Amino acid sequence: MNGYPHRDAGWLRRLILTLASPPLILLVPLLLFAVFRDRLPHLTYVPGATGEHGSEWGRWLRMALFPIVFAEVVFVAMFTHYQRWPELQRLLAVFGFSQSVLAAAGNGVAVAALIDADGPASQPSWAIPTEIVLAVLAGIAAWRLSGPLPPAAPAYGTPPPDVPLLSLAPGQRAVYAVSGWNRLTLFQGAVFLALAWFSAPDFAERWQATTIAALLGIFLILQARSRLRIDGRGVEVSLPWLGGLRRAVPYEAVVFASVRKKTSGSGLGGMLGGSRGWGYVGGGGPVLALRLTDGREFLYSARDAEAAAALVNGTPTRMRAGTGC
Repeated sequence: MNGYPHRDAGWLRRLILTLASPPLILLVPLLLFAVFRDRLPHLTYVPGATGEHGSEWGRWLRMALFPIVFAEVVFVAMFTHYQRWPELQRLLAVFGFSQSVLAAAGNGVAVAALIDADGPASQPSWAIPTEIVLAVLAGIAAWRLSGPLPPAAPAYGTPPPDVPLLSLAPGQRAVYAVSGWNRLTLFQGAVFLALAWFSAPDFAERWQATTIAALLGIFLILQARSRLRIDGRGVEVSLPWLGGLRRAVPYEAVVFASVRKKTSGSGLGGMLGGSRGWGYVGGGGPVLALRLTDGREFLYSARDAEAAAALVNGTPTRMRAGTGC
């Protein structure tokens, strides 16, 4: 049977790593409160407090606890539902750590600014750059601590009889290459950049949302142009506008390839992948569809999708015939 096991060996590690991040939001302010309790004002004026009038520390801590518990429940639900999607699990760990450290740093700076203060205190100019750097470093650390992703389970057998197949003689090689545009990705990137532009006047108060929208918009636009290459090593997609960023599908992970006259690109997520699989679908033309051993798909819009599918099916068929798989 093709596919990953129900859970790979790193599932528990990524889950623990992700669940350990939300409590960091309160860890730093709680430590500062425990050490400098006698030097802090009676009311708190940190993020989440009641406006300029502040609120009692106990009430603020209870208010801050709810989103943490909510985040833990969401993470457990996503890890349980997407047990066979290790890429998403690693991204959740990175997102959880970067956002938690970002919030923890912001809360810590806000509490530190209240030491020996009688009321609301302005944050230092270095606060925002420091929070950004710490969030980036936390994301990198979470990526590394998540460990390597499990290798794809090997496929075996021959493709179904109703799919295109190019018979390759021993020693014969063939290459297929095409490039394409994704108008939907370009439009989505423009929308996020527009949101960042309109929120720029309030950057001091909403810098997190503005920065994320701008970065996401740029990232999406840079994915709008892609290239597909099929050769003896497998199927590879590269993004020339993103420094030639590449992602490959080895033939060992391909069950078979087929052609679809028309299909939706929802649930793909570009290079990062989505619940449906990954790839780039744009326009109304034919689509190369690869059934992968993890149960998901790779989809790519190509005018000559039938030739591409025939080559993808031909190479692993010859390889598996030679090994008896």
